[in-house]
Amino acid sequence: MADKQTVAVVGSGMAGLVTAFLLQQDKKGRYDVQLFETQDHLSLDSASYTITKDHGHDSTPYRIDLPMRAFDDNFHNNLKRMYDYFGIQYGTKKFIYPLTTLSGRSTPHFIYSSANHQIPPIRPPTSSYAGWILETVYLGLCYFWLTLCCLFVQSKEATAHNEEESLRQYLERIWLPYYFIRTYICPMLTSITTCSHEELLNFPARDFVEFAKKTYRRPRYYVTGGVQHVQATIAKGLSVKLRTTVTSVEHSGTKACVTWVEEGKEDSAMFDHVVMAVTPNVVGAIYQPLRNAMKSIPVVPVQSIIHRDETIIPECGEETRIQATKPDNQRDVLHICSDATATETHHEHLSSVYVTNFPISPIDPSKIIHHVQFSRTLRSVKSRRIVNGLMGNGIPIGQVEKEQLWRNGDGNVWLVGSWCYDGMVLLEGCMESAMKVAGSLGVEVPWAEKSD
Repeated sequence: MADKQTVAVVGSGMAGLVTAFLLQQDKKGRYDVQLFETQDHLSLDSASYTITKDHGHDSTPYRIDLPMRAFDDNFHNNLKRMYDYFGIQYGTKKFIYPLTTLSGRSTPHFIYSSANHQIPPIRPPTSSYAGWILETVYLGLCYFWLTLCCLFVQSKEATAHNEEESLRQYLERIWLPYYFIRTYICPMLTSITTCSHEELLNFPARDFVEFAKKTYRRPRYYVTGGVQHVQATIAKGLSVKLRTTVTSVEHSGTKACVTWVEEGKEDSAMFDHVVMAVTPNVVGAIYQPLRNAMKSIPVVPVQSIIHRDETIIPECGEETRIQATKPDNQRDVLHICSDATATETHHEHLSSVYVTNFPISPIDPSKIIHHVQFSRTLRSVKSRRIVNGLMGNGIPIGQVEKEQLWRNGDGNVWLVGSWCYDGMVLLEGCMESAMKVAGSLGVEVPWAEKSD
Protein backbone atom coordinates (compact mmCIF):
# COMPACT_ATOMS: atom_id res chain seq x y z
CA MET A 1 0.00 0.00 0.00
CA ALA A 2 1.27 3.50 -0.89
CA ASP A 3 2.26 5.87 1.91
CA LYS A 4 -0.58 7.92 3.28
CA GLN A 5 -0.89 11.55 2.26
CA THR A 6 -0.40 13.91 5.18
CA VAL A 7 -3.00 16.62 5.84
CA ALA A 8 -2.73 19.58 8.22
CA VAL A 9 -6.06 21.06 9.34
CA VAL A 10 -5.67 24.49 10.97
CA GLY A 11 -8.58 25.28 13.30
CA SER A 12 -10.98 23.06 15.23
CA GLY A 13 -14.34 24.71 14.74
CA MET A 14 -17.15 22.91 12.93
CA ALA A 15 -15.49 23.17 9.51
CA GLY A 16 -12.10 21.98 10.71
CA LEU A 17 -13.50 19.07 12.71
CA VAL A 18 -15.78 17.86 9.91
CA THR A 19 -12.99 18.08 7.32
CA ALA A 20 -10.57 16.22 9.58
CA PHE A 21 -13.17 13.54 10.37
CA LEU A 22 -14.05 12.93 6.72
CA LEU A 23 -10.44 12.64 5.57
CA GLN A 24 -9.43 10.50 8.54
CA GLN A 25 -12.38 8.14 7.94
CA ASP A 26 -11.59 7.71 4.24
CA LYS A 27 -12.57 4.13 3.34
CA LYS A 28 -9.36 3.69 1.36
CA GLY A 29 -7.23 4.91 4.26
CA ARG A 30 -5.29 7.40 2.13
CA TYR A 31 -4.95 10.29 4.58
CA ASP A 32 -3.10 10.91 7.83
CA VAL A 33 -4.64 14.01 9.43
CA GLN A 34 -3.09 16.36 12.00
CA LEU A 35 -5.34 18.99 13.57
CA PHE A 36 -3.84 22.24 14.93
CA GLU A 37 -5.59 24.39 17.54
CA THR A 38 -4.15 27.49 19.20
CA GLN A 39 -6.31 27.17 22.33
CA ASP A 40 -5.96 24.56 25.06
CA HIS A 41 -9.22 22.92 23.95
CA LEU A 42 -11.11 22.38 20.70
CA SER A 43 -12.76 25.56 19.52
CA LEU A 44 -16.25 24.43 18.45
CA ASP A 45 -17.43 24.36 22.07
CA SER A 46 -14.65 26.48 23.57
CA ALA A 47 -16.75 29.56 24.35
CA SER A 48 -19.63 27.62 25.94
CA TYR A 49 -20.19 27.51 29.69
CA THR A 50 -21.77 25.17 32.23
CA ILE A 51 -23.95 26.42 35.06
CA THR A 52 -25.82 24.47 37.73
CA LYS A 53 -29.60 24.53 37.82
CA ASP A 54 -30.96 26.16 40.93
CA HIS A 55 -34.31 24.44 41.39
CA GLY A 56 -34.65 22.89 44.83
CA HIS A 57 -32.55 19.75 45.03
CA ASP A 58 -31.86 19.67 41.25
CA SER A 59 -28.15 20.38 40.74
CA THR A 60 -27.91 19.05 37.19
CA PRO A 61 -25.25 20.86 35.11
CA TYR A 62 -26.73 23.00 32.34
CA ARG A 63 -24.67 23.83 29.25
CA ILE A 64 -25.02 27.23 27.58
CA ASP A 65 -23.80 27.28 23.99
CA LEU A 66 -21.87 30.40 23.03
CA PRO A 67 -22.76 31.43 20.43
CA MET A 68 -26.23 29.86 20.23
CA ARG A 69 -25.95 27.00 17.71
CA ALA A 70 -29.44 27.01 16.24
CA PHE A 71 -30.02 25.52 12.81
CA ASP A 72 -32.94 25.92 10.43
CA ASP A 73 -34.82 23.21 8.58
CA ASN A 74 -34.40 23.40 4.78
CA PHE A 75 -31.36 25.67 5.14
CA HIS A 76 -28.96 23.62 7.27
CA ASN A 77 -29.66 20.47 5.27
CA ASN A 78 -26.15 18.98 5.41
CA LEU A 79 -25.77 19.81 9.10
CA LYS A 80 -29.06 18.09 9.89
CA ARG A 81 -28.08 15.00 7.87
CA MET A 82 -24.76 14.79 9.73
CA TYR A 83 -26.50 15.01 13.11
CA ASP A 84 -28.88 12.25 12.01
CA TYR A 85 -25.93 10.14 10.84
CA PHE A 86 -24.22 10.44 14.24
CA GLY A 87 -27.48 10.03 16.16
CA ILE A 88 -27.12 13.46 17.77
CA GLN A 89 -30.36 14.49 19.43
CA TYR A 90 -31.96 17.84 18.68
CA GLY A 91 -35.35 19.45 19.10
CA THR A 92 -37.31 22.64 18.64
CA LYS A 93 -37.94 25.48 21.06
CA LYS A 94 -40.58 28.15 21.20
CA PHE A 95 -39.30 31.68 21.71
CA ILE A 96 -40.83 34.92 22.85
CA TYR A 97 -39.06 37.98 21.43
CA PRO A 98 -39.75 41.26 23.26
CA LEU A 99 -38.48 44.11 21.06
CA THR A 100 -37.36 47.21 22.92
CA THR A 101 -35.95 50.55 21.74
CA LEU A 102 -33.08 51.75 23.94
CA SER A 103 -34.11 55.38 24.11
CA GLY A 104 -34.98 55.79 27.75
CA ARG A 105 -37.81 53.27 27.76
CA SER A 106 -37.55 50.05 29.74
CA THR A 107 -40.47 48.13 28.25
CA PRO A 108 -40.96 46.52 24.83
CA HIS A 109 -42.87 48.22 22.03
CA PHE A 110 -43.85 44.79 20.65
CA ILE A 111 -43.64 41.15 21.75
CA TYR A 112 -43.27 38.66 18.91
CA SER A 113 -43.64 34.88 19.23
CA SER A 114 -41.51 32.58 17.09
CA ALA A 115 -43.41 31.17 14.11
CA ASN A 116 -46.42 33.16 15.38
CA HIS A 117 -47.24 30.40 17.88
CA GLN A 118 -48.94 33.00 20.11
CA ILE A 119 -51.89 34.57 18.25
CA PRO A 120 -52.81 37.24 19.05
CA PRO A 121 -49.34 38.32 20.26
CA ILE A 122 -48.76 39.30 23.87
CA ARG A 123 -49.59 42.94 24.54
CA PRO A 124 -46.65 44.94 25.98
CA PRO A 125 -47.44 46.18 29.49
CA THR A 126 -47.36 49.90 28.61
CA SER A 127 -49.19 49.67 25.26
CA SER A 128 -52.81 50.71 24.97
CA TYR A 129 -55.18 48.26 23.33
CA ALA A 130 -55.71 50.59 20.37
CA GLY A 131 -51.98 51.16 19.85
CA TRP A 132 -51.25 47.45 20.20
CA ILE A 133 -53.93 46.51 17.64
CA LEU A 134 -52.71 49.13 15.15
CA GLU A 135 -49.08 48.02 15.53
CA THR A 136 -50.05 44.36 15.08
CA VAL A 137 -52.04 45.10 11.92
CA TYR A 138 -49.23 47.28 10.55
CA LEU A 139 -46.62 44.57 11.19
CA GLY A 140 -48.85 41.90 9.69
CA LEU A 141 -49.16 43.88 6.46
CA CYS A 142 -45.44 44.64 6.30
CA TYR A 143 -44.42 41.02 6.94
CA PHE A 144 -46.94 39.82 4.37
CA TRP A 145 -45.55 42.22 1.76
CA LEU A 146 -41.95 41.29 2.60
CA THR A 147 -42.76 37.59 2.31
CA LEU A 148 -44.38 38.07 -1.09
CA CYS A 149 -41.37 40.01 -2.32
CA CYS A 150 -38.87 37.40 -1.09
CA LEU A 151 -40.87 34.68 -2.83
CA PHE A 152 -41.45 36.50 -6.12
CA VAL A 153 -39.02 39.46 -6.44
CA GLN A 154 -35.47 38.31 -7.10
CA SER A 155 -32.48 40.33 -5.94
CA LYS A 156 -30.42 41.92 -8.71
CA GLU A 157 -27.18 40.16 -9.60
CA ALA A 158 -24.04 41.95 -10.76
CA THR A 159 -23.73 43.01 -14.39
CA ALA A 160 -20.83 44.28 -16.48
CA HIS A 161 -21.71 47.83 -15.43
CA ASN A 162 -23.27 47.54 -11.97
CA GLU A 163 -22.54 45.75 -8.72
CA GLU A 164 -25.11 43.37 -7.35
CA GLU A 165 -27.86 44.61 -5.07
CA SER A 166 -27.24 45.11 -1.38
CA LEU A 167 -29.89 44.35 1.23
CA ARG A 168 -30.37 48.09 1.74
CA GLN A 169 -31.04 48.61 -1.98
CA TYR A 170 -33.40 45.64 -2.15
CA LEU A 171 -35.51 46.77 0.81
CA GLU A 172 -35.73 50.26 -0.68
CA ARG A 173 -36.65 48.88 -4.10
CA ILE A 174 -39.60 46.90 -2.72
CA TRP A 175 -40.83 50.02 -0.90
CA LEU A 176 -40.56 48.56 2.58
CA PRO A 177 -41.26 51.32 5.14
CA TYR A 178 -38.20 52.84 6.83
CA TYR A 179 -39.76 52.45 10.29
CA PHE A 180 -40.30 48.74 9.72
CA ILE A 181 -36.73 48.24 8.45
CA ARG A 182 -35.07 50.05 11.35
CA THR A 183 -37.37 48.93 14.15
CA TYR A 184 -38.06 45.32 13.16
CA ILE A 185 -36.02 43.96 10.24
CA CYS A 186 -32.60 45.20 11.42
CA PRO A 187 -33.07 44.16 15.08
CA MET A 188 -34.42 40.69 14.21
CA LEU A 189 -31.70 39.94 11.64
CA THR A 190 -28.78 41.36 13.59
CA SER A 191 -29.81 39.19 16.53
CA ILE A 192 -28.65 36.35 14.23
CA THR A 193 -25.74 38.01 12.44
CA THR A 194 -24.38 39.89 15.53
CA CYS A 195 -23.25 43.00 13.68
CA SER A 196 -24.32 46.64 13.40
CA HIS A 197 -27.39 47.64 11.39
CA GLU A 198 -25.28 49.32 8.72
CA GLU A 199 -23.09 46.24 8.32
CA LEU A 200 -26.22 44.13 7.92
CA LEU A 201 -27.67 46.43 5.27
CA ASN A 202 -24.42 46.06 3.31
CA PHE A 203 -24.96 42.29 3.02
CA PRO A 204 -25.78 41.00 -0.46
CA ALA A 205 -29.56 41.06 -0.90
CA ARG A 206 -29.38 37.52 -2.27
CA ASP A 207 -28.24 36.19 1.13
CA PHE A 208 -31.36 37.48 2.87
CA VAL A 209 -33.80 36.56 0.10
CA GLU A 210 -32.55 32.98 -0.21
CA PHE A 211 -32.44 32.51 3.57
CA ALA A 212 -35.97 33.87 3.93
CA LYS A 213 -37.33 31.60 1.19
CA LYS A 214 -35.68 28.46 2.50
CA THR A 215 -36.69 28.99 6.13
CA TYR A 216 -40.23 30.24 5.52
CA ARG A 217 -42.57 28.39 7.90
CA ARG A 218 -39.82 25.94 8.78
CA PRO A 219 -38.81 24.92 12.32
CA ARG A 220 -35.57 25.91 14.00
CA TYR A 221 -33.65 23.24 15.90
CA TYR A 222 -31.26 23.15 18.87
CA VAL A 223 -28.89 20.34 19.86
CA THR A 224 -29.98 18.62 23.07
CA GLY A 225 -27.37 19.19 25.76
CA GLY A 226 -25.32 21.60 23.64
CA VAL A 227 -22.69 21.27 20.94
CA GLN A 228 -20.26 19.68 23.39
CA HIS A 229 -21.76 16.35 22.27
CA VAL A 230 -21.25 17.26 18.62
CA GLN A 231 -17.62 18.17 19.25
CA ALA A 232 -16.88 15.02 21.23
CA THR A 233 -18.49 12.82 18.57
CA ILE A 234 -16.73 14.29 15.55
CA ALA A 235 -13.33 14.68 17.24
CA LYS A 236 -13.18 11.12 18.55
CA GLY A 237 -9.98 9.47 17.32
CA LEU A 238 -8.50 12.58 15.70
CA SER A 239 -4.86 13.56 16.25
CA VAL A 240 -4.93 17.05 17.77
CA LYS A 241 -2.15 19.47 18.68
CA LEU A 242 -3.53 21.90 21.28
CA ARG A 243 -1.83 25.13 22.41
CA THR A 244 -0.20 25.22 18.98
CA THR A 245 -0.37 28.39 16.89
CA VAL A 246 0.25 28.05 13.15
CA THR A 247 2.23 31.09 12.00
CA SER A 248 2.66 30.40 8.29
CA VAL A 249 1.71 28.14 5.41
CA GLU A 250 4.06 28.22 2.44
CA HIS A 251 4.29 26.30 -0.81
CA SER A 252 7.32 24.08 -1.25
CA GLY A 253 7.26 22.20 -4.54
CA THR A 254 4.23 19.93 -4.57
CA LYS A 255 3.88 20.16 -0.78
CA ALA A 256 3.18 22.88 1.76
CA CYS A 257 5.31 23.81 4.74
CA VAL A 258 3.41 24.52 7.94
CA THR A 259 5.22 26.45 10.67
CA TRP A 260 3.87 26.65 14.20
CA VAL A 261 4.76 27.73 17.72
CA GLU A 262 4.19 25.27 20.57
CA GLU A 263 5.12 26.13 24.16
CA GLY A 264 7.31 28.98 22.94
CA LYS A 265 9.24 26.81 20.47
CA GLU A 266 8.94 27.09 16.70
CA ASP A 267 8.65 23.97 14.59
CA SER A 268 7.61 23.09 11.05
CA ALA A 269 6.73 20.12 8.86
CA MET A 270 5.84 19.36 5.26
CA PHE A 271 2.31 18.26 4.39
CA ASP A 272 0.73 17.01 1.19
CA HIS A 273 -2.39 19.08 1.88
CA VAL A 274 -3.24 21.99 4.19
CA VAL A 275 -6.80 22.92 5.12
CA MET A 276 -7.27 26.33 6.74
CA ALA A 277 -10.46 26.33 8.83
CA VAL A 278 -10.01 29.80 10.28
CA THR A 279 -11.40 33.31 9.77
CA PRO A 280 -10.27 35.42 6.79
CA ASN A 281 -8.04 37.69 8.90
CA VAL A 282 -6.13 34.64 10.17
CA VAL A 283 -5.86 33.22 6.65
CA GLY A 284 -4.36 36.51 5.47
CA ALA A 285 -1.89 36.52 8.36
CA ILE A 286 -0.49 33.03 7.74
CA TYR A 287 -0.88 32.55 3.97
CA GLN A 288 0.80 35.21 1.81
CA PRO A 289 -0.99 34.47 -1.53
CA LEU A 290 -4.32 35.56 0.03
CA ARG A 291 -3.06 38.40 2.21
CA ASN A 292 -4.57 41.20 0.13
CA ALA A 293 -7.79 39.37 -0.73
CA MET A 294 -8.60 38.64 2.91
CA LYS A 295 -8.44 42.36 3.78
CA SER A 296 -11.68 42.86 1.83
CA ILE A 297 -13.65 40.29 3.85
CA PRO A 298 -14.95 41.98 7.01
CA VAL A 299 -14.29 40.28 10.34
CA VAL A 300 -15.53 41.88 13.57
CA PRO A 301 -15.11 40.96 17.25
CA VAL A 302 -18.31 39.99 19.05
CA GLN A 303 -18.72 39.88 22.82
CA SER A 304 -20.90 37.41 24.65
CA ILE A 305 -21.49 37.79 28.40
CA ILE A 306 -23.16 35.45 30.89
CA HIS A 307 -24.36 37.42 33.92
CA ARG A 308 -27.05 37.97 36.56
CA ASP A 309 -27.62 41.71 36.07
CA GLU A 310 -31.42 41.97 35.93
CA THR A 311 -31.37 45.77 35.79
CA ILE A 312 -30.70 45.83 32.03
CA ILE A 313 -33.55 43.42 31.21
CA PRO A 314 -36.75 45.16 30.00
CA GLU A 315 -39.94 44.62 31.97
CA CYS A 316 -42.25 42.53 29.76
CA GLY A 317 -45.31 42.16 31.93
CA GLU A 318 -47.07 39.34 33.72
CA GLU A 319 -48.44 37.66 30.59
CA THR A 320 -44.92 37.12 29.19
CA ARG A 321 -43.81 35.57 32.48
CA ILE A 322 -46.81 33.23 32.50
CA GLN A 323 -46.14 32.06 28.95
CA ALA A 324 -42.39 31.66 29.59
CA THR A 325 -42.84 29.50 32.70
CA LYS A 326 -45.65 27.18 31.65
CA PRO A 327 -44.52 23.78 32.96
CA ASP A 328 -46.02 21.85 30.05
CA ASN A 329 -44.97 24.20 27.24
CA GLN A 330 -42.13 26.44 28.33
CA ARG A 331 -40.94 29.27 26.09
CA ASP A 332 -37.48 30.83 26.03
CA VAL A 333 -37.42 34.63 26.25
CA LEU A 334 -34.93 36.46 24.04
CA HIS A 335 -34.99 40.21 24.56
CA ILE A 336 -34.04 42.17 21.43
CA CYS A 337 -33.00 45.70 22.40
CA SER A 338 -31.85 48.29 19.86
CA ASP A 339 -30.56 51.80 19.56
CA ALA A 340 -30.25 53.66 16.25
CA THR A 341 -27.19 51.69 15.10
CA ALA A 342 -27.06 48.26 16.73
CA THR A 343 -28.93 45.53 18.61
CA GLU A 344 -28.09 43.65 21.78
CA THR A 345 -29.86 40.46 22.82
CA HIS A 346 -30.50 39.04 26.28
CA HIS A 347 -31.38 35.34 26.40
CA GLU A 348 -33.00 34.27 29.67
CA HIS A 349 -31.75 30.96 31.03
CA LEU A 350 -32.39 28.98 34.21
CA SER A 351 -31.62 30.37 37.64
CA SER A 352 -31.91 34.03 36.56
CA VAL A 353 -28.89 33.75 34.29
CA TYR A 354 -28.77 35.92 31.16
CA VAL A 355 -26.63 35.69 28.04
CA THR A 356 -26.04 39.06 26.42
CA ASN A 357 -24.65 39.21 22.89
CA PHE A 358 -23.31 42.35 21.25
CA PRO A 359 -23.79 44.36 24.49
CA ILE A 360 -24.75 48.03 24.29
CA SER A 361 -26.00 48.61 27.84
CA PRO A 362 -23.36 48.55 30.61
CA ILE A 363 -23.43 45.37 32.70
CA ASP A 364 -22.51 45.38 36.39
CA PRO A 365 -19.00 43.78 36.46
CA SER A 366 -19.71 42.14 39.82
CA LYS A 367 -22.56 40.16 38.25
CA ILE A 368 -20.63 38.82 35.26
CA ILE A 369 -20.15 35.04 35.36
CA HIS A 370 -18.38 34.44 32.05
CA HIS A 371 -17.16 36.74 29.30
CA VAL A 372 -15.87 35.69 25.87
CA GLN A 373 -15.05 37.36 22.57
CA PHE A 374 -15.17 35.61 19.23
CA SER A 375 -14.71 36.64 15.61
CA ARG A 376 -17.66 37.02 13.25
CA THR A 377 -17.11 37.04 9.49
CA LEU A 378 -19.54 39.35 7.74
CA ARG A 379 -20.75 39.60 4.16
CA SER A 380 -20.71 42.46 1.68
CA VAL A 381 -21.24 42.75 -2.05
CA LYS A 382 -17.47 42.90 -2.54
CA SER A 383 -16.66 40.03 -0.20
CA ARG A 384 -19.25 37.82 -1.90
CA ARG A 385 -17.52 38.44 -5.23
CA ILE A 386 -14.13 37.61 -3.71
CA VAL A 387 -15.29 34.44 -1.94
CA ASN A 388 -17.11 33.17 -5.02
CA GLY A 389 -13.98 33.74 -7.06
CA LEU A 390 -11.81 31.87 -4.57
CA MET A 391 -14.27 29.00 -4.30
CA GLY A 392 -14.71 28.74 -8.08
CA ASN A 393 -18.35 29.81 -7.93
CA GLY A 394 -18.08 33.00 -9.93
CA ILE A 395 -16.14 35.08 -12.41
CA PRO A 396 -12.35 34.70 -11.91
CA ILE A 397 -11.78 37.94 -10.05
CA GLY A 398 -8.05 37.42 -10.45
CA GLN A 399 -8.46 38.86 -13.93
CA VAL A 400 -8.69 42.23 -12.20
CA GLU A 401 -6.64 41.66 -9.04
CA LYS A 402 -3.56 39.51 -9.61
CA GLU A 403 -3.41 38.17 -6.08
CA GLN A 404 -6.89 36.71 -6.64
CA LEU A 405 -5.79 34.25 -9.31
CA TRP A 406 -5.63 31.65 -6.53
CA ARG A 407 -8.50 29.16 -6.43
CA ASN A 408 -9.41 26.83 -3.60
CA GLY A 409 -7.14 23.79 -3.73
CA ASP A 410 -4.31 25.44 -5.65
CA GLY A 411 -1.03 24.08 -4.37
CA ASN A 412 -3.05 21.60 -2.30
CA VAL A 413 -4.07 24.40 0.08
CA TRP A 414 -7.76 24.62 0.93
CA LEU A 415 -10.16 26.99 2.68
CA VAL A 416 -13.17 25.83 4.70
CA GLY A 417 -15.47 27.65 7.08
CA SER A 418 -18.84 29.27 7.55
CA TRP A 419 -17.77 32.07 5.18
CA CYS A 420 -16.47 29.74 2.42
CA TYR A 421 -19.68 29.38 0.48
CA ASP A 422 -22.30 31.55 -1.19
CA GLY A 423 -24.81 32.36 1.52
CA MET A 424 -25.38 33.57 5.08
CA VAL A 425 -22.36 32.99 7.31
CA LEU A 426 -23.83 30.15 9.36
CA LEU A 427 -22.97 26.53 10.18
CA GLU A 428 -24.19 25.24 6.82
CA GLY A 429 -21.25 27.02 5.21
CA CYS A 430 -18.91 24.94 7.40
CA MET A 431 -20.61 21.76 6.24
CA GLU A 432 -20.76 22.56 2.54
CA SER A 433 -17.13 23.74 2.33
CA ALA A 434 -15.82 20.75 4.31
CA MET A 435 -17.77 18.30 2.17
CA LYS A 436 -16.47 19.92 -1.03
CA VAL A 437 -12.86 19.52 0.08
CA ALA A 438 -13.52 15.87 0.95
CA GLY A 439 -15.15 15.34 -2.44
CA SER A 440 -12.24 16.99 -4.24
CA LEU A 441 -9.89 14.55 -2.52
CA GLY A 442 -12.03 11.57 -3.50
CA VAL A 443 -13.46 10.92 -0.04
CA GLU A 444 -17.05 9.74 0.35
CA VAL A 445 -19.29 11.75 2.66
CA PRO A 446 -21.47 9.20 4.49
CA TRP A 447 -24.37 11.58 5.12
CA ALA A 448 -24.40 13.21 1.68
CA GLU A 449 -27.72 13.25 -0.13
CA LYS A 450 -27.73 10.47 -2.68
CA SER A 451 -28.41 11.57 -6.26
CA ASP A 452 -30.85 9.52 -8.29
